[in-house]
Amino acid sequence: MAQGRRVVIVGRQQDSLDQVARLLEGAGYIVTSTTNDSVAIDMVSNSDYAALLIGGEVSQADRLHLITEARNHNVSMAVLTIHSPQSVLTQLSQIAF
Repeated sequence: MAQGRRVVIVGRQQDSLDQVARLLEGAGYIVTSTTNDSVAIDMVSNSDYAALLIGGEVSQADRLHLITEARNHNVSMAVLTIHSPQSVLTQLSQIAF
């Protein structure tokens, strides 16, 4: 199911990003992570990613900007906010992508 699906994670805390990346990679996802919103937007704009995952610690204004930009470049991409690393696989399994 997840085999080969490419996702971008953007957040503010590198240790949290690393933890989520390990979980996703263990489930077969290809993961790229960044703490820089502009880098995340460039990635989803210039390549084929299945999902953009936004850390819960990202401010509401920054989250809205990321969602808007991601949708402008790829309307079919899943965009999720991650509130706990343990829930990310459940969240991804609940969307059809």
